[in-house]
Amino acid sequence: MTDFESMLREAGREQRRVLVQFESTPGTIYEREFEPYAIRDGLLYAFSYLRNEMRTLPMRDIRRVEVTPRTFTPRQPVDL
Repeated sequence: MTDFESMLREAGREQRRVLVQFESTPGTIYEREFEPYAIRDGLLYAFSYLRNEMRTLPMRDIRRVEVTPRTFTPRQPVDL
């Protein structure tokens, strides 16, 4: 398990929001706020505040994870 994965799992269990920096296309870095719900088959399943919907993000694209002090009320079961 990677450091990012363990951070995301702990944040989900504690119902804390995360800031995730990821590379969507080579050389293009984004940072978004998410509610983490699951990690399966190399994908993070999370609610995106920007898109206001559930999204998947390949774990291999994640460059940084920051667990915030902000909490969330789960929209679905957290499977972390």
